[in-house]
Amino acid sequence: MALLPDNSEIDYNLLVSVLSGTASPEEVALVTAWAKQSTANRELYFRVKDLLDLERAGERQLDVEARWQEVAAQLPRRRANWLKYAAMVAVLLLAGGTAFYFGTRGQEQEVHIAVGGSSTVQLKVLPDGTKVWLKGGSSLRYKPSFGKTDREIHITGTAYLDVEKSALPFVAHTGQIDVTVLGTAFTLHESAVIVTQGKVRTQAGERAITVRPNERARLMPGGVLEKDQVNAQLFGAWRDGDYKFDNTTLAEIKDVLTSNYGYQVEIHRPEAFEGATISGRIAMENEQTVKEVLAAMLQAHIEKTGNKFIIQPK
Repeated sequence: MALLPDNSEIDYNLLVSVLSGTASPEEVALVTAWAKQSTANRELYFRVKDLLDLERAGERQLDVEARWQEVAAQLPRRRANWLKYAAMVAVLLLAGGTAFYFGTRGQEQEVHIAVGGSSTVQLKVLPDGTKVWLKGGSSLRYKPSFGKTDREIHITGTAYLDVEKSALPFVAHTGQIDVTVLGTAFTLHESAVIVTQGKVRTQAGERAITVRPNERARLMPGGVLEKDQVNAQLFGAWRDGDYKFDNTTLAEIKDVLTSNYGYQVEIHRPEAFEGATISGRIAMENEQTVKEVLAAMLQAHIEKTGNKFIIQPK
């Protein structure tokens, strides 16, 4: 049974209320569920949002009033009994997958996207064209005015960003580090950034460093930013499982498994793997494949217990 069957079931006044930041949490959840149901609903949502932005900016030369009438014609001006759907919406938002919702912070409206499920990867295209891949357990937050007056986002967890070029600077915050983009593509963790293309400025406290392709900046114990060389492609391969190994050592594999999947990695009898490297392009799309591929290439026995990977010679 559909939650909100089609556009005729959304209320024009309710949609404007949510976009204006004056709606109740229940109303916000209902509009969120409706927007998630189809591409048409999302397009309609953003058309109304754009019109509100134009009105706030006073851009009457664009004939905002006429465009209001065009959009409004697709929505009935009536109130429905929205609360009867509230329990269904709560189940939808808590059941996992992607939760897409709009909240307020003081008087400032924000857009939130949260991705559930440890193996889930969600692609989000921001209003400026920037692509953000979010890993399961991660979230993204930005203002609806993003791309018009600023390009600033907040990330929790792990994300890969391919930033669209613009005159506006792009800034990503994790709570531990701040990244100002001078280039294009990078992986972002809460305490680390790994650059694939271009360059970024990374700051923690008073210390700021520039990070270039195949470099990683990490916030170390004591709050010190350090930079090292890595194969950036491997650290972003969690998006699609496309790994390109190039004389990759076991120590590097351990680092990648920890960074990409949060695994604790133990290596038993490491002397047996001394000098061992792996090369080649390999698809590793899930945990079972990771175990099987690495075991074959390293000629090792790999066991997973809880969140721990144990690698030992055969």
